[in-house]
Amino acid sequence: MDDEGGLAPVSDAAFLEVQRFLNREAALLDRRDYMAWLDLLTEDISYVVTARVSRPAESGPLDYAIVDEDADTLRLRLLQIGDPRLTRAENPATLTRRFVSNFEVEATAYPDGYVAHSNLLVYRQRGTAPDGDFYAGQRRDVLRRDGASLRIADRLVRLDHNVLFDGSLSVIL
Repeated sequence: MDDEGGLAPVSDAAFLEVQRFLNREAALLDRRDYMAWLDLLTEDISYVVTARVSRPAESGPLDYAIVDEDADTLRLRLLQIGDPRLTRAENPATLTRRFVSNFEVEATAYPDGYVAHSNLLVYRQRGTAPDGDFYAGQRRDVLRRDGASLRIADRLVRLDHNVLFDGSLSVIL
């Protein structure tokens, strides 16, 4: 993952606050509470999901963006996948369970700003398929404080996949 320059360790209390925030955020997505999830984002959010290009090991890893969105496009996408009349990809709705682990949290140059690195595993069960599948990857979240609350200002998800199950991604990671 790309590292931010000048990062510093955080207190145990700050680490726990970030961990709780990201666990609560995952629970909102699992419940499909998209409007509450949108409230956790800054207005200038950058949300990027990448997948891997298969190539020889000596060439090194190469990612390509499969999702690159801002606050407006995320809002539109969530309105679409949250309404069964507007999308076939989420009708019936996908059942998900997110596991966020291996947290590393560092302070940023911004006061009360954090960079959280974590691993992500998302179990996905489509109503039309008998077996579930998984998305696995690394995540980097840049969090900023807005008053008393943390907000996600930037999310980069690097999936450990080079082919998506359905050729598209209809869940938020």
